[in-house]
Amino acid sequence: MSVVGSYRFHTGVSAFFEMATADARALLPDHLEPIEVRHQRSVLSVNAFLFDDSVVGPYTELMFAVIVPPAVAAWGQHAKAGLYPFLAATSSEEARRIKAERFHFPYHEQSIDAQFIETHERIRVRIFGSGAPILDLSVTPGAWETTTHLLQGYMMNGSERLRTILQISGDYTVHENEGGEMTLFPHPITTDLLRQEVSPYPFREHWFKNGTEVFHKLETF
Repeated sequence: MSVVGSYRFHTGVSAFFEMATADARALLPDHLEPIEVRHQRSVLSVNAFLFDDSVVGPYTELMFAVIVPPAVAAWGQHAKAGLYPFLAATSSEEARRIKAERFHFPYHEQSIDAQFIETHERIRVRIFGSGAPILDLSVTPGAWETTTHLLQGYMMNGSERLRTILQISGDYTVHENEGGEMTLFPHPITTDLLRQEVSPYPFREHWFKNGTEVFHKLETF
């Protein structure tokens, strides 16, 4: 399977929060269904990465996605999860232009700034837009291992349904100890999320270090 994008990262976090299933369905195209963690509660994935090597140089990225069931992969390995990114933002205009063209992710048109503040007990990610706070997210570590995380990403290009295989490799820790938290601030990026029932505490926390994010060729289905 051919690679269409490879991005080296220094640090990355992905936290899963409960959200209302009705709100999750409203964000998804008709052919996708959200995964429920309990009755009428689905999953919002909040992802922030500090990329230190790409075709446009270092940049940061924020992405919001709804978790959906993955399809069985034709090449044998089953993805751990499927995700439908419904909003993203970056610190680099060129990075979002390239990724929007390649993967049709819906990007906020203004650049963001980010701080990744790491200690032994947690990593805190603060996202800003034009100096105003957007998001304050922290996750905590569990046991570390070196692994490859296999996911499926779903996108739309007009009426065309698209899917890609995403591999995240590097040092990795995940747990469900509910040690992290998230604060959303009023901003155009968070306007819709602030109207929804999003939990402030993640029920699953992922933390990545010193790895690579690889996107494979998009397929229609």
